[in-house]
Amino acid sequence: MVEDIKSRIGKILENFEGIVGVGFKNLKSGEEFYINGERKFLTASVFKVFVVIELYRQALEGKISLDERYILRETDKTLGSGVLQHLQEGLNPTIRDLAKLMMILSDNTATDIIMRMVGEDNINATIKNLGLKNSRVALSTNEILLSIAGAENIEDAKKNFEEGKINKGGKWERDFEENDVTTPKDMVKIFEMLYWKKILTPEACMEMIEIMKNCETGEARIKRYLPFNVKVAHKTGTMPGVVNDAGIVFSPKGDYILVVFINGLKYEEQPYVAIGEDLISWVSKEIYESLS
Repeated sequence: MVEDIKSRIGKILENFEGIVGVGFKNLKSGEEFYINGERKFLTASVFKVFVVIELYRQALEGKISLDERYILRETDKTLGSGVLQHLQEGLNPTIRDLAKLMMILSDNTATDIIMRMVGEDNINATIKNLGLKNSRVALSTNEILLSIAGAENIEDAKKNFEEGKINKGGKWERDFEENDVTTPKDMVKIFEMLYWKKILTPEACMEMIEIMKNCETGEARIKRYLPFNVKVAHKTGTMPGVVNDAGIVFSPKGDYILVVFINGLKYEEQPYVAIGEDLISWVSKEIYESLS
């Protein structure tokens, strides 16, 4: 089966302009395959998987209460995806609510609030302790957006985005060390640990998976051509030239993990999101149809 899938995907990738990484693991048979499996890719918002795992780890250790409420401040707000940036300060969500906003709507403001709570060093220590050798969280969403805009503050970044200005060649797209990066193999590994409940507690793994099943971003990616009764617990990531999706597919044919990362798309010349989503959805379709 694996050779058939690789052949099908190889045909899809012929003449594709962009750097593609694929990771697949059949959770029933254990069969797996990778394309650029150990190559580092820019994660965009896929790095939020690492953030939510660290949040739940600290909650289990009693350092954070997921039921504690946080008062939203104007200074918390950042640009990009999510709804909190559009709401009035003083809103009082629980930390669990913030985690759901981060994973379901990819809310950047919620993400950066949680990152400040748990600490970047702690996120990376947990990544290392889980045996993920090629993954790193080095930038908050606000830092990524400022780098993309080539700005020093949110107001200037907003102005640059409104004018269509992007800091081409900036740290956000050329630095694969001090950036948010991972590999297809590392992402398959983390989702496999969540699926088999091998990290934290079974209850924490189940809760994180259920949150990701409700993800509302990337409907045209892994999920696009799958039947309605197939559920996907996943996290997407998007920024100029980058279109990603990674998660667990719960299928009547058997559950599996699928990771598709696309970097290096020509965002100034092409509708890169549509191009990336088309590729991810066709890879997903071919894999699903190849399962017996």
